[in-house]
Amino acid sequence: MFTRIGLSKWATVSYEDQLFGALVENISLRGLFVETNQEIPLNIPVEVSLHHTGNKYLYLSATAVRQEETGLGMKINRMDIHSLVHLRGLIEEECKDPELVMHETKKMVGYMLA
Repeated sequence: MFTRIGLSKWATVSYEDQLFGALVENISLRGLFVETNQEIPLNIPVEVSLHHTGNKYLYLSATAVRQEETGLGMKINRMDIHSLVHLRGLIEEECKDPELVMHETKKMVGYMLA
């Protein structure tokens, strides 16, 4: 289980030849939920670009794993190092437990390298 934080930020989601906007409701180092009425097939790779603040973006490669009435649940498979560091910092700010976030970061890096 990974620490999940609330986050109300716009993102673009792309897959195959489709592109749509969505509102990120919550995120962890391993997954996110986006509010959207867009339906997409499950278990397909998607790319998520999340604009956080200023010129900071998170770029995530994920898989759509759950469709709900209000949106999509996605599992994060990979992210670039800058996105990982930035997301880790956001989560650490919210949860106030640096040791827990460090443990989760090591697990996520393990998943990305596997």
